Amino acid sequence: MSSLHDLAVNLLATALAFTFGRSYERMRTLWRFRSVRAFWKPFVTGDLKVITSIFIQQEHYIWERSGLVGVGDVMALNELRQQLQKAGVNQLPLTPSHQLTGLERRGNLVLVGGPHSNQVTAEVMQRLPLTFHFGSAETPDANIYDASSGDVMQCMVGESDQLLVDQGILIRAANPFNPERNVIILAGSFGFGTSAAAQLLAGPELLAHPIASAGLPFEATFSVEIAGGTPQRIELRAVRRLDSRVIRTGQP
Repeated sequence: MSSLHDLAVNLLATALAFTFGRSYERMRTLWRFRSVRAFWKPFVTGDLKVITSIFIQQEHYIWERSGLVGVGDVMALNELRQQLQKAGVNQLPLTPSHQLTGLERRGNLVLVGGPHSNQVTAEVMQRLPLTFHFGSAETPDANIYDASSGDVMQCMVGESDQLLVDQGILIRAANPFNPERNVIILAGSFGFGTSAAAQLLAGPELLAHPIASAGLPFEATFSVEIAGGTPQRIELRAVRRLDSRVIRTGQP
């Protein structure tokens, strides 16, 4: 009888320890990612769309009829999927940029890729009073220009034309097509920069910044070292509050 009692006590203790352990781990996870959830909370709506760049020009169409997506954009999408899951979005609502309808432009948007490759990014950036912008797509010019200071940010290229340092622009603003909704832009000079922008959204350096942590619209620039074909150290270079109530026309 005593053995049965001891067994029951041990089983109960094990069950309680297991339950406590799971509850503790869940609470620790919730606490750890509280800033990420707070950042994404305004975007968790039924009209949320994640818009990716896609290459569908004739030279790409020959090799892949469904279009091509850059590796950096894929890395960014995977990072976004993990972040949005923490905010309660279980399935990434992905749409290629050329398939987004006019009505869908009025929802919450996460735009992956710069204005040279993502037409919706170009439309939105033209309508916001940004001080950071990329050069012309016709050149093409991957530099980032600061209209307020006149500074020019450039990528760093090593021997054999290998990219050593990429860069990008990260934006959070009211959607210029519908001020009741929001937009985020992850735009690298190249795909590594786009991937790094997604990583920045979960990093303490950005999330703890007074402008970002207050939920205010902002534009930011950053650089990222590249090694082994992977983004490494990311440096947040500038964060500026953006008055996205000022809406420009769609003209460049």
